[in-house]
Amino acid sequence: MRNFVEEFITPIVKASKGKEELSFFSIPEYNEWRNNTENWKTFKIKYYKGLGTSTSKEAKEYFSDMVRHRIRFKYGGAEDDTAVDMAFSKKKIEERKDWLTKWMAEKKERRTRGLEEDLVDGFKPGQRKVIFACFKRADKREVKVAQLAGAVGELSAYHHGEASLMGTIINLAQDFVGSNNINLLLPIGQFGTRLQGGKDSASPRYIFTQLNPVSRTIFPVFDDHILRFLFEENQRIEPEWYCPIIPMVLVNGASGIGTGWSTSIPNYNPREICENIRKLIRGEQPKPMVPWFKGFRGTIEKLDSTRFVCSGEVAVLGDDVIEITELPIKTWTQTYKESVLEPMLDSSDKKT
Repeated sequence: MRNFVEEFITPIVKASKGKEELSFFSIPEYNEWRNNTENWKTFKIKYYKGLGTSTSKEAKEYFSDMVRHRIRFKYGGAEDDTAVDMAFSKKKIEERKDWLTKWMAEKKERRTRGLEEDLVDGFKPGQRKVIFACFKRADKREVKVAQLAGAVGELSAYHHGEASLMGTIINLAQDFVGSNNINLLLPIGQFGTRLQGGKDSASPRYIFTQLNPVSRTIFPVFDDHILRFLFEENQRIEPEWYCPIIPMVLVNGASGIGTGWSTSIPNYNPREICENIRKLIRGEQPKPMVPWFKGFRGTIEKLDSTRFVCSGEVAVLGDDVIEITELPIKTWTQTYKESVLEPMLDSSDKKT
């Protein structure tokens, strides 16, 4: 089993000054160097995202020094078997969470603390960067999605590819049923439909967007002065979190995956959220809410404390004719057609 599994590592960050060049293979390693180096600001810092960021010269340097860039794993017996099972078994989800948090003290503290402050704005880091850039630009004119992505990367020190930023911008502007209850950006062009769940949006080079006027009402400009802003390479970027006047994590929901965890929060009615906020301010008991999606004509019923049933609408017009006028949320038209309707038709044709 010796050398059966190997890992090839490449730098995540490089710091250079003149002929001196330092390579870092993890962010903690880079941060430690920066904290212990008084003149780190005199170095040119470059972030890398895999081999794609590296030049041909750098790639040759990596492969010519295999001792430094190759890590060999040695099988240690039953203990390694247990570790692999813990990392990948579908039956060890909860055990895996506890295992991961043993050396993630901060995350473990947050887990027991309940609702985090930065959960209120409902943003993932990339979304927060986009909104920050739009607020900072304060540009009321429409701009191409591709151009805005470039501006976000520059203003918020985004170190990854702009393609993911373009997708984030498009998602923030989508307003079809099942997407946002309040889209913080305006969709000027084809930003996708229920047909394919937004995947049918046009190229970012051909569609435009701009800040939705209501966004600055939800995120008051006067609050910017009391937010805790982050700094990256001596540049002030987006805040740790925004504090909207209503919890946007409930308005537009949230879904995603992390290290050992996943989340899925449905959308709720902004009017009901506002009414419950007023009740809480008055010291009254808030009204239980059921997920709500703007423009949805079907029904959503509570099944138990953690589950809801979402139903569409269908009418029987005859012995061999039905009319489907609504599909459940997140059930996209094209997918439903290909996975349900067409197989039914094929089965019917075979019987005849």
